[in-house]
Amino acid sequence: MKTKFNQSKLKLAIVSAIMACSAGLSASSYAATTTATMTVSSSVLTACTMTTGDLAFGAYDPTGAAVDGTATITSTCTLGGGAVITLSQGTNPGIDSSDTTPLREMADGANRLKYNLYADDDFLTVFGNTEATGQNVTGTGSAVTTTVHGKIVGSENAGTPAGTYADGVLVTLTY
Repeated sequence: MKTKFNQSKLKLAIVSAIMACSAGLSASSYAATTTATMTVSSSVLTACTMTTGDLAFGAYDPTGAAVDGTATITSTCTLGGGAVITLSQGTNPGIDSSDTTPLREMADGANRLKYNLYADDDFLTVFGNTEATGQNVTGTGSAVTTTVHGKIVGSENAGTPAGTYADGVLVTLTY
């Protein structure tokens, strides 16, 4: 017996079979899920930067009144970070220098002019060169200004010859 096939039905059957197989191969079938937490971390270090200004006393009369001056130290430290600013005894420390109370002197050749640096405008707290005599700074994440107050005592340097006196003080920010 001879069977007659309808070509359009045959084509439809073949295309349907191909589509069914393709759908079965390309479709993903998921049966379950699982989750986990990925930890992301970092540590923030204390870091600081610092700039310093100059302290210029101006003209001093060794037989007259004391002369005062100020300079600023601007430090920026990580929020909450602690630091200490210390000032060296300078490039011309006095003969009786000590680590707790620096004796500072400006020089013009062999000539000396005594002065000191203070942490307060009352000139009571010497701004020293140790952690105990330096000034504490707590980081805010923004610039913090620390004022250095300088004083040349009046009439104490009466035997000082005329000249241009200078000193270099190393400013250290330890954090």
